[in-house]
Amino acid sequence: MSERRHELQLEGLTKTLDGDIVVDDVTLRIASDERVAIVGPSGAGKTTLLRLVSGAVTPDSGTVLLNGTRLTSAAVSHAYPGSTLVDRRTALSNVLIGGSSSRSWWRGLIEPLVPRNPDRALELLDRVGIVDKADARADTLSAGERQRVAFARALLQDAPVIVADEPTANLDPSTSTTVHEVLDDAAGDRLVIAVLHDMDLAVTHYDRIVGIANGAVQFDRPAERTTVAELEGTFDRVYAKSSATRTAAENRSLERTHASERVTGFWYDTPGHQK
Repeated sequence: MSERRHELQLEGLTKTLDGDIVVDDVTLRIASDERVAIVGPSGAGKTTLLRLVSGAVTPDSGTVLLNGTRLTSAAVSHAYPGSTLVDRRTALSNVLIGGSSSRSWWRGLIEPLVPRNPDRALELLDRVGIVDKADARADTLSAGERQRVAFARALLQDAPVIVADEPTANLDPSTSTTVHEVLDDAAGDRLVIAVLHDMDLAVTHYDRIVGIANGAVQFDRPAERTTVAELEGTFDRVYAKSSATRTAAENRSLERTHASERVTGFWYDTPGHQK
């Protein structure tokens, strides 16, 4: 991979699903070497934002740029949960698929089945603590083991941006720490953006914390100046304000309905009214 420094730009990203604004005008800049954790409550828009970055979802408005040009899928390595593995292939074969984009199509097809140089893939499997399962079929692995294989596969890809959606969701705390340490070490000068539910992990293992609520950025600060209590307080205030706004809107709507009913009642029921 090139040692060129990169900058990822998210410019005014907005996405509406089923009439609801899921991502609302998000603008961020992320530089090489940055490890960015996106945190927030369930349903806040974190995963949709990550999918917009990776190109899996098209924004209604806004753009994603890498070094000033539109980001392509070839520039993004995916570290999604282990459900993306090919069940009938071994753990090693699944990891080797991550390097297929840099080979001819026929070599990319054959290499994972008959690897000529599996050393890098085996090294990554070892570093995520699962090299002893290299020859095991993916459908015989536990959920946590599958997740680690998917993670190693993403690291093998030659792409300047790595996105990870809850990369340690099915792992025990000790293994979760190991995997995040591997990501930090193996990613090198690549940009890393991870969606995390565990805010303690985010603050401990990432450089920058971006808090999302109601689809918008509510918090963006270096991890070293962030506490979990601050994040939780921010989200509590955002949702308390949202709840108050919704209640006020509902009250206004109810008042308009009652006013309309009073007018309608007067119009039709007042004695002596002539049409």
